[in-house]
Amino acid sequence: IVITSGKGGVGKTTVAANLGMNLSLLGARVALIDVDFGLNNLDVVMGIENRVVYDISDVLEGRCRVKQALVQDNGHKNLYVLPSDGMKTSTSLTGQNLKVVTESLAPLFDYLLLDCPAGVDAGFHRAVSCADEALLVTTPCFSSLRDADKVVSILKSYRLSSVSLVVNRVR
Repeated sequence: IVITSGKGGVGKTTVAANLGMNLSLLGARVALIDVDFGLNNLDVVMGIENRVVYDISDVLEGRCRVKQALVQDNGHKNLYVLPSDGMKTSTSLTGQNLKVVTESLAPLFDYLLLDCPAGVDAGFHRAVSCADEALLVTTPCFSSLRDADKVVSILKSYRLSSVSLVVNRVR
């Protein structure tokens, strides 16, 4: 499931982290995958930033196996994070290579949650191309809703089994 938005700052990473934690509390095996290679912070939100040895760039470039890069969450035994490193620029960051990683993780987990970069640039397409479903996060702000509408139009061009919406920051 790719967690995406058209606009930054709407809470994609927070939604991904909370959804992953709650699914793991229900007994599901969950991997949170940070595919935001520019402004990554899933490791910080999850409180594991000091435990990261390898990241997804290391996996994509063959420096480690995907299982070596997974970091188990401190409080949830069924929850793992595959972090990314915004400081590295990898030539291996293609949708096809990312799909190989997600397909290797799929048999080990009940859910793979991909924390997508904001917008509709290459990072968005790379993440969506690996997903079966999309969870679109927006806020009630007009600009956020407008961007979400644009993202929905683009998501229709992918063969996703479902596209769902989270409207964050609603009182």
